[in-house]
Amino acid sequence: MPELAIVADDLSGAAEAAAAHLLHTSRISVGLSAAAVRGRDGDRVVAIDTDSRRCPPAEAAVRVRAALEQCKGIPVLKKVDSLLRGNLAAEVRALYELSGVPPVVATALPSAGRTVVDGVLRVGGVPLHESGLWHAEGLRVPRNLSEALAPVPTVLVPLATVRDGEALAKALASAAADLRVAVCDAETDADLDLIHHHAAAGERSVLVGSGGLAAAAARALAADDPVVRRHSVVDNVLVVVGTAAPSATTQLEHLESTADVVVRLTPDDLLRATLTPQPAPSHETSPTAVSGSGGGVLDVAARVRGAQCAVVCIDGRGGVRPELAERLAVALAAVVGRAARERDALVLTGGETARGVLDLLGVDRLVPVAERHGAVVSRAGGRVVVTRPGSFGGPMSLADLVTSLSTAPIPEEPTDDH
Repeated sequence: MPELAIVADDLSGAAEAAAAHLLHTSRISVGLSAAAVRGRDGDRVVAIDTDSRRCPPAEAAVRVRAALEQCKGIPVLKKVDSLLRGNLAAEVRALYELSGVPPVVATALPSAGRTVVDGVLRVGGVPLHESGLWHAEGLRVPRNLSEALAPVPTVLVPLATVRDGEALAKALASAAADLRVAVCDAETDADLDLIHHHAAAGERSVLVGSGGLAAAAARALAADDPVVRRHSVVDNVLVVVGTAAPSATTQLEHLESTADVVVRLTPDDLLRATLTPQPAPSHETSPTAVSGSGGGVLDVAARVRGAQCAVVCIDGRGGVRPELAERLAVALAAVVGRAARERDALVLTGGETARGVLDLLGVDRLVPVAERHGAVVSRAGGRVVVTRPGSFGGPMSLADLVTSLSTAPIPEEPTDDH
């Protein structure tokens, strides 16, 4: 039986939380459905993507319940977005009701400058509601964790209590006795280690956090015996950027200088593509950047065929349209589907885009094998799949990531013996 089950609301988050354990074990699976990890008794860590970030709250709760039904008897970590996006309250309430245990919540991600003090999420020291980072959500930003979790009953565990082990244990026990969700402050990985240690010490462990808490769980995992694994590099890569995060624009500028083909699709291009039959495959390849409207630009497979490094992205220079986000992610996945089938490696930025592309390819399980430049490198049969949250990475990270795939050998998927 697995030692930890991770339930995440998007694919990049599921992969991120699972891959945090790679330093200690290679026996990890990420399922694109609950059924995909059923019977994975040889894995020490399993993660399930419920693909529920943009669902209506009631549907998100149903999906979380279905995932949790597959995890009975296994300690659970509910992976949530470090910027509190998605159906946080509905999913935590579903977790609480099904488990019968008030979860312990710690959403800080210190490695990305995301801390929680006095129950307020701060990004680079700026409160989330003042940061502008929800610009693509089109929703009111919660001012603190308790507001984000409402109407789930909560109690704050302040930083001073977190850093006093005895006081922390008492605070968590008191919250559980009062049937309240403990919302824990944290500024450092050491804070998260303390929270994980005391929360996981109970007979029934139910944790809620970002990749920071997943990393704390990984640090507490005993390491496997080392094994020898084969490695290989990839011959060609398709990069699909479906995120509206501001950092993506700068990353694309650096990647463009080394890519063979860059195809930029406007929102109007993509929405029309879902209503218009795609052109037949062509063997033409254009080693140039392509933008603008017209039928030819949407024949992505023809545009990128033969290119060692090809990039397809949403042209966000006309502004962000939050109300179209889900439709655009689906449309982008549909447009690149045929091109993705012809590639050895896929780099998929943005959880919804990654999920859409892999669904079209019929991929239902990923095996994380490495972490590079803020991304998770996984194997899916004979294909390499790289996923990364849209808000992650410095200006050169995407270009460096793509270069590494063809220059630094990638571990093969572990055999059934390991």
